[in-house]
Amino acid sequence: MKPGLVVSLLVMLVVPLVGLGESTAAPQYEEGTHYVELTIPIRSRDPSKIEVTEYFSYGCPHCYDFDPTIESWTRNLASDIDFNRTPAIWNKDYEVYARTYYTAEAMGVTEKIHTALFKAIHAERRTLNDPQAMAMFFSEFDIDPIKFAKVYQSFGVRASVQQAEARGRAYRSSGVPAFIVNGRYRVEGSKFITQLEMLKIVNFLVQKERGAKTSS
Repeated sequence: MKPGLVVSLLVMLVVPLVGLGESTAAPQYEEGTHYVELTIPIRSRDPSKIEVTEYFSYGCPHCYDFDPTIESWTRNLASDIDFNRTPAIWNKDYEVYARTYYTAEAMGVTEKIHTALFKAIHAERRTLNDPQAMAMFFSEFDIDPIKFAKVYQSFGVRASVQQAEARGRAYRSSGVPAFIVNGRYRVEGSKFITQLEMLKIVNFLVQKERGAKTSS
């Protein structure tokens, strides 16, 4: 066989392998298409870590559907990631849910009621859009409704709600669920970006922030 023919055959064999390697490479996401950089960065609560904030509401059916996936995702987070949540406050019902979220945090019962509250609102179709109904819901988990009411009306919970409202305005999100990565980037779902893809974009941005910390 002629040397030139041998080279041609080798090229034909190698090129498809190179193309395959490119197609299986990690996706590269672009600002403006897959995520948005915030005009004014938001200060994170622990600058030593990379903060990932879920912007959500107990009243949002999409947040309810997404929650099991997020819970699974958070169980495998690296130690340099600080995951937290900010409740959206767009109407009276969402305000009740937001106050309830911070009440649960203040009482140290978030893990106990978080999934159950989602289920009660969306799967069981219970009406829990006022503090009295929420107090009775909490009592089902052996939480004193009178103590719940005191914490719900406390200065600390009111302050947390006000801070959440301010953060929500800074996020400039068009809906929930959404993610804010390190106070710099917003990731939202769309007909082109699925919930699972949102988490992939979050992972991409976390790695981007890791690189920025390393270089600095």
